[in-house]
Order: sequence, then structure tokens, then C-alpha cells
Amino acid sequence: MAPTEKANGEDESSSIDGDRNNQQHTRRITHTFRRRKTTTIRGRRLTEYDDNVKNITIVGEEWEPTHQEEQQHRREAVSSMSFFCGITAGVFQAGIFNPFDRALYLSITNEVPFLRHENFRNPYTGFLQSVGHRALSSGLYYPLENFFCSFLVPSHSHPNECEEIMRQNPGMIHLHPALANFLAGTFAGTTNALMVNPVTAIKYKSWGRDFNRGMVTEAMEMFRKGGLRPFTNGLYPTVLRDLCFGGTYTFLRLELQYLFQLRPDQQWAANMTAAALATVVSAPFNLVRNVQYATRSREKADTISVILHDFMRDARGQQTTWQRMRYIQNRLRVGWGTVRVAIGMAFGHLVYDSLMGMYEDYDDEREIKLKQHNQHHQHQHQ
Repeated sequence: MAPTEKANGEDESSSIDGDRNNQQHTRRITHTFRRRKTTTIRGRRLTEYDDNVKNITIVGEEWEPTHQEEQQHRREAVSSMSFFCGITAGVFQAGIFNPFDRALYLSITNEVPFLRHENFRNPYTGFLQSVGHRALSSGLYYPLENFFCSFLVPSHSHPNECEEIMRQNPGMIHLHPALANFLAGTFAGTTNALMVNPVTAIKYKSWGRDFNRGMVTEAMEMFRKGGLRPFTNGLYPTVLRDLCFGGTYTFLRLELQYLFQLRPDQQWAANMTAAALATVVSAPFNLVRNVQYATRSREKADTISVILHDFMRDARGQQTTWQRMRYIQNRLRVGWGTVRVAIGMAFGHLVYDSLMGMYEDYDDEREIKLKQHNQHHQHQHQ
């Protein structure tokens, strides 16, 4: 095996027989690169020509993965552990940000300033519904994003490797990495919206009350008054919002990571910036979504076009340009809402990546011990 090279020019021999610690160290470097490759610079992966980049570990012969390794990564992209890590990140998000989420929702539906005291009264009303929603949405979005990014193999590989994979799979479509990232986020966001919307409708309905009736009771009351219609309120704007947000967020965060060659401990900055910009892009559909969720169970929600038309009419009705800008900013919650989403997404990804990294470290240690046990067993039989 070739010696392991580091970006600063240092060499470490990794082929000393009988040195267990050195073998384990070599594997740890390989593992660090593998995880960094699949989750850090996924937009346009670094190649063997990028060995002058600081703080990027190069692992000799194991630099370019084989097609079989890529297939294995893709199979592992949506695993039970991946969902568990996402759900755990969602629980943390719900516990920390529930008071702010509820206050933002009430400020939009009641058209009052965000920091008004009554928005923060009973801050954990609907918390159980929020936990389920956050856990489910995070448990779906993060691994789904990883899955769709990993699925578009030729778009995330070195050009030489891409040509080889295209020859092995003639029916596979080659996409530009930036487009592939955007599509991955779009698919992840759309899938997430379709699956989570009914739970979201229940959560938002409970947020509009001064007391918590429980998720099951709230759902039964919604069904009694309006059948299935209350559960589909906000579905279309949610799909459009998550489509815009997911595509923009995944595209920007991976492109920023590649552009600035960010290490894992620096990725939060790219994630936060991408989430903030994606929030602005998807803000109009988020407004429509909140208004439709606030519709009474017996009533039919206004359409997307009607809500946006009323919003623009009210904005044009303001007397000055400054007042129009203030009205648009306040209704879309570009300020507070942007900060909330940016911090929340960066925090969620930090928790998710940390948990997945801990699991991968544990999995590597287990493989090492298993191989050592098998080798010891073979020596005994010999």
C-alpha cells in the first residue's frame, strides 16, 4: 500500500507489518477522507490534482472510489441509522426552537410584530406535535438529500471516473454538478413535503389554540369538521416552498463548501448562509402555506394565486416605497424567519453529521476488531 500523503507534504508509512496502531491510524485517515468526500465536497469532489489544498487528506491508492464502492455508499445513504440520526436532530430542533416557531407563526397569521408578548405566551403549546413533525421532517430530509446526491454518481465524480461509469451504465444521464445538487435538493424537499404535510397541518392547527388538546384529539376534530380537506390545506404551497428551498439550499451549501474548500468544522457557515438565502427565495410560498394552515376546518382555504394577489395588493396600497418594503419584509418574515431557519438548518446538520460521524467511527472500529479476530482465529487453525 502506498504511503499516506498529507496536504502539507508530510508522509506517514502505513505498510509496517505487525504494527496494529499504525494500521488502525491508516484506516482512520481513510475513513476521515471517505466521510469528508461523501458529505463535505459532494458538489464537485476533489480529485488527485487537488493535493495542494490545505487540510485535505489524500489516501494514496484509495483516492478514487470504485464503482462498487459508490454503489455501497448509495445503499447506505438511506439507512436506519441515517434516519435515526435525522430524527434525533429533529427532536433537538423542536425542543430548542418551538417557542420561536410558534411565535413566528402567530405573528404571520395575526399580522402582528414578532416580538409581541402574546406570541410567546404558552410557548410549548403544540410541542408534542412539533416534536413529531420536526423529527419526521429532519429524519427524512437529511438522508433523502444524501441519497439523491449519492444517486447522481457521474455528476459528483472525477471526469475520468465519470467517463468510466458512463461506459458501464450507458443509460445513465450525465448532469453538471451544480444542476445535480439543485435537483437532489429539489427531490428531497418535494418528497419530504408530501410525506410530512398531514402532520404539519395538525401541528399548525394546535398552535392556533391557547391550550393543547393533544395530537389525536386535534386530528379527530379536524376530520369531524372537514373530512380529509383540513389535512391537505397547505399541501401545494408546502411542496412549492420545499421544492424552492431544498433545491436552493442543497445547491448553495455544497457549492460554497467546494468553492471555499471548507473543512467539516467549517461547514456550518456554508449551511447557514445557504439556508438564509433559500429562505428568502421560498418566503412567498411560506406565507401562503401559513395562511392556508390557519383556515378553519369547515372552510375552504384560499388558493395560492388569491393569497399572493391579496398580499401584493396590500403591499401596493402602502403610501411610500419604504412602507411597501417594510410591509413585504414583515409579512414574509425575511428578518426573523430567515435567522430562525438559517440557525436551525445549520444546527440540525451539525447534529446529524456529528451523529453519523460517531456511528461511522464506531462501525470502523468494529470492522477492525472483527478482522483482527478473524486473523487471530485463522492463525490458531494454522
